[in-house]
Amino acid sequence: MTRSFRSRILALVLGLVTAVLATTIVALVIKARAEVSREATLQLQSAAATAREVLKFRGNQLGSAAEVLTADFGFREAVASGDRATLLSAINNHRARIGADVVIVLDPAGAPLASTIQTLSAATQRDLAELIASDSDGELVRMYRLIDGRPYQLVLAPVLGPDPIGWAALGFALDDKVAAELARLLDIDVSFATDAAAGGLLVASSLDAARRRDLVTNAAAGATGPFAVRANGDDWLSLANPIRSANGRLTLVLQRSLSSAMRPYVQLRNWLLAVGAAILAIAIALATLLARSAARPIDELTQAAERLAAGDYTVQVPPASTAELSRLAVAFNAMGAAVADREATIQHQAMHDALTGLPTRAGITEFLDRLLIDSRRAGHPVSVCLVEIQQFQSIIGSLGHAAGDEVLGEIARRLQAAAGGGAAVARIGTDQFLIVLAVVDGAAAIRRAGDIGARLRHPFDYAGVSLQLETRIGIAVFPDDGASPAELLQRADLALFRAKESGAAVSVFVRGDDELQRHRLAILGDLRRAIAQDELELHYQPKVAVRSGRVVGCEALVRWRHPTKGWIPPADFVPVAERTGAILSLTAWVLGSACRQQRLWRDAGLALDVSVNVSPSDLADPGFAETVAHALAASGADPSALILEVTEGAAMRDLPQTLRIMEQLRVLGIRFSIDDFGTGYSSLAHLKRLPVDEIKIDRSFIQELETHATDDVIVRSTINLGHALHLKVVAEGVEIAAGWDALARLGCDLVQGYLVSRPMPAADFSSWVAARSVGPDPVSATHGVPVRLHAGGPVG
Repeated sequence: MTRSFRSRILALVLGLVTAVLATTIVALVIKARAEVSREATLQLQSAAATAREVLKFRGNQLGSAAEVLTADFGFREAVASGDRATLLSAINNHRARIGADVVIVLDPAGAPLASTIQTLSAATQRDLAELIASDSDGELVRMYRLIDGRPYQLVLAPVLGPDPIGWAALGFALDDKVAAELARLLDIDVSFATDAAAGGLLVASSLDAARRRDLVTNAAAGATGPFAVRANGDDWLSLANPIRSANGRLTLVLQRSLSSAMRPYVQLRNWLLAVGAAILAIAIALATLLARSAARPIDELTQAAERLAAGDYTVQVPPASTAELSRLAVAFNAMGAAVADREATIQHQAMHDALTGLPTRAGITEFLDRLLIDSRRAGHPVSVCLVEIQQFQSIIGSLGHAAGDEVLGEIARRLQAAAGGGAAVARIGTDQFLIVLAVVDGAAAIRRAGDIGARLRHPFDYAGVSLQLETRIGIAVFPDDGASPAELLQRADLALFRAKESGAAVSVFVRGDDELQRHRLAILGDLRRAIAQDELELHYQPKVAVRSGRVVGCEALVRWRHPTKGWIPPADFVPVAERTGAILSLTAWVLGSACRQQRLWRDAGLALDVSVNVSPSDLADPGFAETVAHALAASGADPSALILEVTEGAAMRDLPQTLRIMEQLRVLGIRFSIDDFGTGYSSLAHLKRLPVDEIKIDRSFIQELETHATDDVIVRSTINLGHALHLKVVAEGVEIAAGWDALARLGCDLVQGYLVSRPMPAADFSSWVAARSVGPDPVSATHGVPVRLHAGGPVG
């Protein structure tokens, strides 16, 4: 209810009225309190001056009385004779006559001869003696003094005869009586506070005992005024006025009750509160009527909006009594019609691709769901074909998004023409399409998919460029491969993955592919943990000079011994890492480990080149050069002894990016090798632009070198090409001595393979190299080529 339009009108009106009333009353109270505080402060300051004058007048009275007493001949005789009885009689009579509270007669040294106080403390006697000793002039002195811890207004007069024969001290006590008299005179409360060393805080006040200590404590503690004190439910404004006293702190404190001063204003405030309550009651009644009148058209509009939200687009809002609300009703009715049109458009757009006009994933899923229900009832198969365009991103990168849109439109037209009647075509991803074939089993679906792929491969021109598209198609069949649209799409995606992995144009779902994919995901999770916890290890396969047999380097190959699954072949985890992006972390680990090992070998006097394989994802990573630089800096390895092996296909995938990365690393002194040379079908025009130092002939050309004349021609041409480009040539996969001999005859520089050694852990590799350097060099009896063979070394 508090969020309704009617309640908000009520809240607005009542809030404004309440705010005005509250502001007025609060402002009045604040102003009144400030004014009262100001007037009370002025009153306290004026009263302090008056109190000072009154005390000064009393001091003058004491001075006159002291002069009369000390001039009396009989009193002087009694002082001169030291007659204590006569002195006591004289001072008691004089005290009663002038109303003094204390009279003390002292000898010239300050020792008491007679006193109206029966017993003077030793501290007071010392204080009076010091006071007389300090008065070298022998004149009358007016002062405030603490006698036995109590404050007195004191006059000290010499008794002359004609030289000082003694002293007379007369004083008025600053007690409750004096405070009360000053309070009546000044119309404010008066207190005297003293902090006597022996007795603590003493207070004389016109206030009652319950309030005086709270009000005077701050003054006695050294607070300066005016200051506010709250006592017994009342606020008091106080002013502390220190009185000079040589033997203790004495303070005159004046207080004014703020509550009594505020009483007239409180009455005014109460009157305003009563008037405000009446005004608020009237405002509530008026606001209720206004809110009810204003909210009626809004309620009608709300009900119409609720019906519109429920899907009733025929609802109409009647015109209102005011021009503004009437225009709102007309606008709402027009909006309802527009919403109906837009919803139809949105529903179509949600189910259809804006570019091709084909159904989207949501649209084809809805269609497929209905189709499966009918097919299950009739017992008919349904095949789904997931089509992916392989080089679509390359087309966008080379020709732009306009070309990509044109390609997608052309593919949609060809798919619809190739699928034929009874089939449904949808676009479910950036470069993926789905074809639903009703009443088509797996064998027929394979044939149809082949025809569709062939039609899509037909070239078409765009902006003078002839484009020929390659596709991969994955097939899943209902009910064998899945009973729901989600299952069929998942199985078709697995079949497409199998097609891309095997290089086939068309592939069907095979039982176990989903378990294999889950296994790969599990492997990926374990691999990330293994990289983070340094559970991997590197094995090293030697590279040997063909003519001398000398070990010049090695290739670092990653191996993984799983804590529960044992050795996992690189073919099981490296492709998974490549597809998921974990290859970047894996390459960084291999680089770091290989650089540290190269530094250890160099420190041990073993100068070897270490080769590390680099994936296409590494070359596409803008931060790859920084990763390599960090590995070199952290290990202290020699950059010139690090060789990065890049496959020919990876180097050609994005040649500008590859060149940028290689140039950045070339500055550090790193060398490059083209791995699997001869299998990438790249042009020499592109290849010669790469800053490489060596090429590696793929093992497929080496292993049957002696039996296939074609391979001999390819290897010979490759070696001659490499030397012509001033590159070293490495042959990998050398497993028999005849292959070594043939490569030596053809002029190959380096060999690598099982004939020399299998990959070995670093420790075994170091021992193997050391054994070769001190032992006899076995020589091939047949060919005369120095060959050091080693068949050992673990294989992961």
